[in-house]
Amino acid sequence: MGCGISAQVGINTSNPKATLDVHKRTELTFADGIIPPRISGDSLQLKDAAYGLPQNGAIVFVTSPVTTGSIKTQGVSTTGFFVYDASYTHPGNQLGIWNKIATTDTSLASSTYAVKAAGNLSLLSLSLNLLGSNVNYIPLTNTTTTIYNVEIPSAQVNNNIYTVPTDGLYQINYSFRTGQGVSAELLSGARPGLIITKTTGGTTTALDYRYFGGVNLLDLSGLLGLSLVVANVTLTQGQISHIYNLKAGDILRFGIVQGGLNLGLITDKSAELSIYKIR
Repeated sequence: MGCGISAQVGINTSNPKATLDVHKRTELTFADGIIPPRISGDSLQLKDAAYGLPQNGAIVFVTSPVTTGSIKTQGVSTTGFFVYDASYTHPGNQLGIWNKIATTDTSLASSTYAVKAAGNLSLLSLSLNLLGSNVNYIPLTNTTTTIYNVEIPSAQVNNNIYTVPTDGLYQINYSFRTGQGVSAELLSGARPGLIITKTTGGTTTALDYRYFGGVNLLDLSGLLGLSLVVANVTLTQGQISHIYNLKAGDILRFGIVQGGLNLGLITDKSAELSIYKIR
């Protein structure tokens, strides 16, 4: 024996206008709102098998990111509201993925920084050997001067460095250029180029490294018994443009792998830098 019932459900109302119609309470001592299931990313991953086509559109609030994502939870890298898309098809025809519901992220604005610098741009020493060479970095500032044109200042810039405000994906565009020539120098260690360093937990590593363009190498190893490789730089420029997955508190510096170049002799240096969080 069975029966079917068609109805609309009202909470705090006797006249619902939809399948489920929730009204606020009149008492000021009661909080209003709808709270979805709160679950950690790791617990959500353990329930992968429970989510299929019937669960399409399910909403949860993730309280902590997943440690190691699965096919379905690969995007659960932050806290917040997530909705299950049961029809999403992965390579290999596997179905289902959790997508984050877009929210206003205040860190998007605070993370954005843009600056241009030109002239006798000074460089600071990192006092650290990376890639077999000394590294010098550009001092960052929020103050526009005769050398710096700060287009978008950021609270994340302090003491010449940029500190990542929150976990997420960041687009970084960094270019550096020298002109007017430089005296030939002995190249030692790494080839000169651009570098972005990242300091996490007191340990500094190379986040990215790209060679300079315009470095002409002259091999003198076969002449007069000399073992030299000389760089003749007339116009040197390099660029890094990429998306990085960064963590809150990561310290970024933007500089030069010196190699054998004496950058102190160059008075015509220019740089451009922009950073912004994607999500």
